Amino acid sequence: MTPSVPNSTVRKDQLPLRGGDEWLLTNGLGGYAMGTAAGVPARRYHGWLVAATSPPVGRIVALAACADWLVVRDGAEETLRRFDLSTFRFTGEEGKDGAGVLSPGGLDRLERFERTPTSCRWTYAVPEVGARVNRELFLFRHANAASVRYEVEWAGAAPAGGGEAWLELRPFTPMRDFHALTTREDDGGLSVTDDGVSVRVASRVGALSVLLHASPSVAGRFSAGHQWWRNFLFARDRGRGQPCVEHWFSPGAFVVPLKTPDQARGGSAPQVVELRAVLEGTDPLPASTADAQRAEAARLDVLAEAMAARAGKARPITPADRAIARVLTGAADQFVVHRATQGASALTSIIAGYPWFSDWGRDTMISLPGLLLCCGRLDEARDALVAFAAMRKKGLIPNCFDNGSGQPQYNTVDASLWFIHACCEYLRAGGDAAVFSRSLRPACLDIVDAYRVGTDFGIRMDERDALIAAGNAQTQLTWMDAQRNGVVFTPRAGKAVEINALWYSSLRSLAAAIEKDAPRTARELSQIADMAARHYEAAFWNPQKECLFDLAPITVGGGGSAGSGGGAAAGSVMAGDADAVRPNQLFAVSLPFSPLSRARQQAVILAVHKELFTPLGLRTLARSHPSYQPRYEGDLAHRDGAYHQGTVWPWLMGPFVEALLRVESFSAPAKARCRELLAPLLAELLGMDAGSKAPLPIRSLCEVYDADEVPELGRRRAEGCPMQAWSVAELLRAWAMTQ
Repeated sequence: MTPSVPNSTVRKDQLPLRGGDEWLLTNGLGGYAMGTAAGVPARRYHGWLVAATSPPVGRIVALAACADWLVVRDGAEETLRRFDLSTFRFTGEEGKDGAGVLSPGGLDRLERFERTPTSCRWTYAVPEVGARVNRELFLFRHANAASVRYEVEWAGAAPAGGGEAWLELRPFTPMRDFHALTTREDDGGLSVTDDGVSVRVASRVGALSVLLHASPSVAGRFSAGHQWWRNFLFARDRGRGQPCVEHWFSPGAFVVPLKTPDQARGGSAPQVVELRAVLEGTDPLPASTADAQRAEAARLDVLAEAMAARAGKARPITPADRAIARVLTGAADQFVVHRATQGASALTSIIAGYPWFSDWGRDTMISLPGLLLCCGRLDEARDALVAFAAMRKKGLIPNCFDNGSGQPQYNTVDASLWFIHACCEYLRAGGDAAVFSRSLRPACLDIVDAYRVGTDFGIRMDERDALIAAGNAQTQLTWMDAQRNGVVFTPRAGKAVEINALWYSSLRSLAAAIEKDAPRTARELSQIADMAARHYEAAFWNPQKECLFDLAPITVGGGGSAGSGGGAAAGSVMAGDADAVRPNQLFAVSLPFSPLSRARQQAVILAVHKELFTPLGLRTLARSHPSYQPRYEGDLAHRDGAYHQGTVWPWLMGPFVEALLRVESFSAPAKARCRELLAPLLAELLGMDAGSKAPLPIRSLCEVYDADEVPELGRRRAEGCPMQAWSVAELLRAWAMTQ
């Protein structure tokens, strides 16, 4: 059954204070805000404004957080009472669990956390003075700017004797690269100027600065006073075996007076205080944050309606489906960003995952159909494809970009093939045929030519069988690319099963796309595809396991393709773990064109389901294999060693569902079955309690899960990158295919 849409509110008793349910806000530039529902930072990457100085990269933590207090002075007794609204984790007497020390005590006052479609909102209760304080964080779209909005509501009597009240907000401004940590107190690295109302904090390295100011409608003041708060402890970084202790700089505090109930003349409306943080050089912002939020909510509604309309062509969309579409499109939107280009307008790209990834070529091309095409964002899909086409080099599109310089890096065999697939899907979805002919078709044909004659990293078509070989023992060119300290954990040099499935399907798709305008070239592509198809089953079919080899056996001596009679033939040797049962074989079924017979397509699906399927995605290796790793945990080397050795990847649910639908010709019973298969993953995205009328949460999906359930938890742990583009994209695409 389809999961119900959840409540967007997390109550105090639901807060996972020791781990932290993480939230994400994005600005469409690669900048973001991120943290935990409890409000306790758990990673160096958490912050209220992590700005992208060279969109979508060059990220710096401009505003990490604020320490904030409600302060009340009793006029009768002249007593001053400070009520904590924030909590951080520090090193100290950590006890047996190494949890550190939580301070100040704002967590004790936290009533609930809410992730609205456009913001994050925490509610704190101060019953001692009959007050409730809401803190709401919002990022302005396409701007490196954040709004922190406080609402203070008095439910009780005024402080005795005509007292007074105010908010004290102390911002922390590390102004450092988001991968780095500040481990010593160094005022010399920062320059601070203020005018008594606002403050500017500049980094002397890189000439970057952030301006903070309170809303002009309140008579607040900035009180200068540099402070270093020492030994913040980031629990998630610690769990990953990374350095996890940092010092934060604060330039001073904003002191904003509040009207007490008697001063407000009996009015009960909440009093609003807004603090804005803006990276210098940002375009002017809307005067009204509320108007900006309404515009953002309306934009998300339009995207949701477009996605629901496209998905609803086959069957009527129910209100519940429409609500799910809204959550899916909101989650998808977080990864769509602008990429700055020299001398040209910004183009669209896709962030692979938050917080630490930039836009990767492979991830962008795999995610593009779900994040953009399924949501009707054809113009942005066009821009992304044109941008990557322009950056190709020797038939390769960039694998990733350096976060500091933004320079492209080329070290992948599959990204270019996924690019061809995405271009053809764009055209099938109703994309601009003229743009395809002018910009995308030449790029696709250039890739085919480069792969045929040979390009970097040993990527070359074998003229004997028209299959693609690539790499050596020291390279990691496929999506199973884990490498650390010179160790390649899943070496896949040679002829990889999914690379050649992609090659075959891309040739067929491209031939179909250009047949009308370039029939001779289309025939040539089809002839290559015919030859590849004749040899594919012979090269990859594993008769002992009734599925596909992960790598084609290597021919030794003589001519011809390995396995011409099926399986590893005489005169061939097994390449590494070629007979390991992995999900890569699934692409020989899920892509638009398959080189396999229908019977062998079904056999592949059966083998994958039996050996690799879990409710949250596919394992990357069968449990019977000696290299199988049941947990994704430990330091980075241990995690990389487990990355593709059993660890579950949610994004693989997309091709699994598509493969099932294709072998059943997208029948209604097949769609119904696939909706059942997607229900657990949808529940992960939707989260928590059902039945609320509150605004829907915009959640996300992680990169990976443990291969096996953790017995004491009764479930798999969400691990890796907390918000991963292709996890969301493939769930969205699969859900749309089942409607």
